[in-house]
Amino acid sequence: REVVILGSGDIGLIMARRMVFAGAKVVAVVELLPYSSGLKRNVVQCLDDYGISLLLSHTVTRIIGRERLTGVVVNAVDAQRQPIPGTEKELSCDTLLLSVGLIPENELSRSAQVPLSTATYGPLVDESLQTQIPGIFACGNVLHVHDLVDNVSEEAARAGKAAAEYLRHGVLAPACCRVMDGHGVRGVVPQLLSREALQRPLGLMFRPSAEFRNATLRVSADGQEIKRIRKRIMTPGEMESITLLPSEIGAHLGLEKILVEVLEE
Repeated sequence: REVVILGSGDIGLIMARRMVFAGAKVVAVVELLPYSSGLKRNVVQCLDDYGISLLLSHTVTRIIGRERLTGVVVNAVDAQRQPIPGTEKELSCDTLLLSVGLIPENELSRSAQVPLSTATYGPLVDESLQTQIPGIFACGNVLHVHDLVDNVSEEAARAGKAAAEYLRHGVLAPACCRVMDGHGVRGVVPQLLSREALQRPLGLMFRPSAEFRNATLRVSADGQEIKRIRKRIMTPGEMESITLLPSEIGAHLGLEKILVEVLEE
């Protein structure tokens, strides 16, 4: 009847609202980071609209109860995300809901020996969403955790089209260029590009590694800047995308590395 939720990603935020709908009281949503890792609209629609407290830079350090949970102790945390002594606060509750992150499910990928990214925990793919094992394609939350089903649907259509092309011709253009995470960027997809990809509009998706305000996204081709975009705010809870045009890549068709990074003021 009284719930504390640890984690303010989209699932934690949505579960807070669902608990209210089910008749429970949500005492608080507790978040280790100094910002919510969910979409801003979910913070508004799931917490603010129902008067639910969001405790940022806090974590649960102790649970109370024997036969059943009767409460939890939360502490503020420092910049290293360690509990600060003397900031203990006891919250009465009978349920602690843990919403502490998603990772792509890739048991099948591992069994097929598909190389995985250490940033996204999904397969390394090229612009056609083909993995490094020819004929195996990845999309959706297997590839990287998404915010919106629209992006999942777009990826599914792209992977399906590429798979059909592979069945017709038996091979796709080989990758020749790597896309790298720079400062402030985590998990750019795709990570590999073919020469053909550089001759048409190319979409890249990634998450910021932290919250940035009034920063600049910069894309470089073999060390030479080819694009920059001013961003008022970026958070890890919202996927970012950037499109590179053939005119921007221009004379860099022989390039070996594209770097995406955040420049702070």
